[in-house]
Amino acid sequence: MYITFPDFNEIDHRLLLEDICEWSHNLFLRFFQYLVDTAGHLGIACILYVLLNILLYILIIRWGVVSFNRNARNFKRVLFVIAHPDDECMFFGPTILNYTRKENCTVYLMCLSTGKSYGMGSVRKNELYKSCQVLGIPQNHIMVHNHTLLPDAMDVRWPIDVVAELISKNIDSLGITALITFDRYGVSNHYNHCSIYYGIASLIFNEKIPKGCGIYVLESINVFRKYWSVLDIPISLILSRFRYMNGFKDRRIIVKAMKHHKSQLVWFRRLYMLFSRYMLINTLQQMNLVDIELELEIDD
Repeated sequence: MYITFPDFNEIDHRLLLEDICEWSHNLFLRFFQYLVDTAGHLGIACILYVLLNILLYILIIRWGVVSFNRNARNFKRVLFVIAHPDDECMFFGPTILNYTRKENCTVYLMCLSTGKSYGMGSVRKNELYKSCQVLGIPQNHIMVHNHTLLPDAMDVRWPIDVVAELISKNIDSLGITALITFDRYGVSNHYNHCSIYYGIASLIFNEKIPKGCGIYVLESINVFRKYWSVLDIPISLILSRFRYMNGFKDRRIIVKAMKHHKSQLVWFRRLYMLFSRYMLINTLQQMNLVDIELELEIDD
């Protein structure tokens, strides 16, 4: 009769495997609990952030306790320079309403194309006039250009010298004290929008902007903030020097203006009107020579 003894190596391996399984199970439970706790904390943070925005909106718009709007200087004669009909309400609506409502402030709008590349030049021009009427800009204060070198096309960079010359003429002839346009990213990286910035930058480089005229550009923001609507109030309030915000009542005016651009009301623009922060909030930066040189170095 033989007596067999257990293989201690086999027992050790079995115990080790059980320990590993138990450790893995405990690790998974801890990780799962961590995810649950994190999700809970994020949920609470999101709720608090939304409540903060609601409170700020009430304090700013309803009660007027907190001041959000901060004007640029020299706003007596303001010129908005846009690339296409519908830019005025899609991007600059809050700022335009702010200035058209000011006493002793004259607002002009310069549009550098008509959308003729889509075969709707006259249609879009008339839509622009109707939209501006809603926003408070008289028709005789609107300059619409139809230059062959400035087509409405996303993949075309406009000649800087042509853009600069057209803008310079209007600044001088109208006695403009503040010019407002796109920054170098053009909100949507549209080449036509960006070309306006570089045209004005060349005027500043060549000292062709009158000393009494301030140049301000609409800040481009990331996609997340762009479609955050009213939830962008705290960030805009903290990060931006010049800013304008309308309530939802005024937002309806901007939407009404946009609806006059019937030829452009495709489904994604309707979604844009619903969610875009630019329909409620505008933030601006002032252009100066130092900033332009730095930005051009970054581009290079």
